[in-house]
Amino acid sequence: MFYLITGIGGVYALFTLWFALSCFKERTPRAGRLGLLASVVLAFLIGIYAWAWTRGLLAGTVAQYIQWVVGLGMALFTIALFLPLGRRPKSLAGTRGMREGAPEKFNQKDTIFNRAHVGAFGPEESKQRWALQSMDPFNGLYWTLVMMLRHQVTGKVRPQAKAMSKEEITADIKRMAKHLGADLVGITTVKDDFVYSENFSYEESKLSVGPAVTTPVDLKHKYIICLGREMDYGKIHDTLTSKNEDSLGEIGKTYYDLAHISCVLASYIRYLGYDARAHHVRNEQVFQAPHAVDAGLGEQGRHTYLITKEFGPRVRLASVTTNLELVEDKPVDIGVQDFCENCELCSANCPPQALPKEKEVTRGYLRWPQKSEQCFRFWVSGGNTFGCTLCLKICPWNKPRFFVHKIAFLGASRSVVMRRVLFWISVLFYGREIHWRKLPLPEEIEMPVETKTWGR
Repeated sequence: MFYLITGIGGVYALFTLWFALSCFKERTPRAGRLGLLASVVLAFLIGIYAWAWTRGLLAGTVAQYIQWVVGLGMALFTIALFLPLGRRPKSLAGTRGMREGAPEKFNQKDTIFNRAHVGAFGPEESKQRWALQSMDPFNGLYWTLVMMLRHQVTGKVRPQAKAMSKEEITADIKRMAKHLGADLVGITTVKDDFVYSENFSYEESKLSVGPAVTTPVDLKHKYIICLGREMDYGKIHDTLTSKNEDSLGEIGKTYYDLAHISCVLASYIRYLGYDARAHHVRNEQVFQAPHAVDAGLGEQGRHTYLITKEFGPRVRLASVTTNLELVEDKPVDIGVQDFCENCELCSANCPPQALPKEKEVTRGYLRWPQKSEQCFRFWVSGGNTFGCTLCLKICPWNKPRFFVHKIAFLGASRSVVMRRVLFWISVLFYGREIHWRKLPLPEEIEMPVETKTWGR
């Protein structure tokens, strides 16, 4: 039993030391210091135990009994960290497992940013919505490029279709998506509940004054290819600090990458002889996150963002719809629903308190709804608040996938035991609160190029 206890204890001490060094690398010094302390304490306890054993101080019956209890307890606990315990069958049903009532269609003009575009919150906040967006290191260039790509979502279809089996064409599409830069790719069928009833027109809707101009959505494609792109950990880590403009720039860059990937992938499918349409942030007819859930990319978290096994919530989404017959992927249960129900770090740290504690039925589906108006008003309230992402930063799943974090999230995706351990590690080592500061709005901000020809 001595060798079992010292072996498991030694692994924990080394793993904790590795965790501490990883924390310094990911720029979370508090967790690094506490991790070093914990590894020293574990090593000290193992040393004391080894010294007592070599001196014969643990040879008594009671001491032997205690060692057996401790050793078996450590072994069972370690195994339980990776056993499939506390699974959620509803998660494996994807959005079907979330349905709780009659679904309702949603008009794209009612999204918070489109409402702001036509002056729903007043002309000043409408202006700030775009002007603050241009305050990234690239001067809003990526957002302008995304807007230019809104006209590249469709195109001509090559007359002669290339003959391939469903399995071959699916593998080819996924290979091409990864080649173009997608970090995650999943396929599912288009769900009508998650298709907008009408599309919002940036060009025809008059900026700051309205009215909103829309056109009915008539999307006849059967399949949707969901694309995920990781955002840089360091840039998101700097949100609402003196380097916050970097995080805003990272969001713009990621959306541009996805717009480029989706438009080119749709063009590739049309080259194969099948109709296809790209959907990206400036021209989309579908809700991205619910389709990504059904395509097996991850689960929707308390902060309403998709949480993936590979990158946590640090992903942005785009998609391509097509009539090309493809092989569907299945939804996944990676423990997000259970984890988020027992973790309120994002809602507790949301500056405008826009994230609820309880799920609600929204348009026929049970989920955590975001109070988007409260979120938006905070975004345009300061010189560094646009692109806040504090909820992503505090999320325990938001860690760079160093070896120790890969092991932790492997266990968390399977076992309720690891999920509880991961939560308390996040609280004790990283802290319950995140520190941020809001900078004052500049007196004068030039409007971005992309807005100067809209709705005039």
